[in-house]
Amino acid sequence: MGLSEGGKVAEVLAGPSLIGIFLNVGLLGVMITQVNQYYNAFPKDPLWMKLYVATLLISDCVNSAFNIAWVYNTLVNQFGNLDALAGADWLFSSEQSMAGITSMMVQCFYAWRIQVLTKQWWLVVIVVLSSLVSGLCAIGTAIGVSIVKDFSKFQSLDVIALPWLISCTLCDVLIALALSLYLRKHRTGFAHTDTVVNKIIRSTVQNGMLTASFTIAHIVSYLASPTGIHMIFNYGVVKLYTNSVMSSLNSRREWVNSLSQHSSSRKDDGANMSNFVSTNRSMRPQVTINVETHEMVDIGTSKTDPEWPDMVSSDSGKSMHGAQEKYAV
Repeated sequence: MGLSEGGKVAEVLAGPSLIGIFLNVGLLGVMITQVNQYYNAFPKDPLWMKLYVATLLISDCVNSAFNIAWVYNTLVNQFGNLDALAGADWLFSSEQSMAGITSMMVQCFYAWRIQVLTKQWWLVVIVVLSSLVSGLCAIGTAIGVSIVKDFSKFQSLDVIALPWLISCTLCDVLIALALSLYLRKHRTGFAHTDTVVNKIIRSTVQNGMLTASFTIAHIVSYLASPTGIHMIFNYGVVKLYTNSVMSSLNSRREWVNSLSQHSSSRKDDGANMSNFVSTNRSMRPQVTINVETHEMVDIGTSKTDPEWPDMVSSDSGKSMHGAQEKYAV
């Protein structure tokens, strides 16, 4: 049985959008789980970090609510209305603007991490500028969608939509490369500690490449197909950004536990952790051990740490003999 006239119109954009919204809502569930895990595991994190996480969660919930409202109104309330199927409203355009705002919040957060680790302001400026270009172009795309309205004429928005997607992809790749190269360069030379560093590098690359791959797929499908296939990636990438941040935050517990267990066993290729700290101090004075960013773990502080007080392990503190040298992760 062939599609009706309304079905053919809906197949072009409403169908792919519905699939993308399913993905969007599914990832919202993952986000809620990760946020709950974060607040339970890190009650002593700085207040600004907790507020940042809460802002991301609220943004995700509002985004999903607008998306569900749009698809319900289009496919249910406006059932049989071809004009509603072929045109956009403010609920539809809110997806583009919120995608840009969310990506800016996440990318600027990673820019802060780069500044804490590398102290390279020129690199931070490049990341922030590319993020701002991406976010502002996304908001501009949303405004353009509200003006054009007709889905068949959306190709006229290429002049602002493509800079949005390209700059967003470049920003993600730059963040992943900057962090992974820095961590790789500052390995300690001790097997167990380097294993933890390698895990952080893999996590950084995976998070950056996952969001970048979705934006690349968005670009390719947007240019290659006149249909709305690209909307699947557009709806999904918003939640991937927030989930990547929460994944990084929650991974701190695993990393600090790994380092603490090793410290208590006092074994690392024949050297205990206290020897590692004292040796590291003399051989590699440029390496520090701490989590100054959202992924940082303090393995060598005293029992109180004003920034990450809940990340201190008493066993590791004893074995480190109060050493204060830090490794920024």
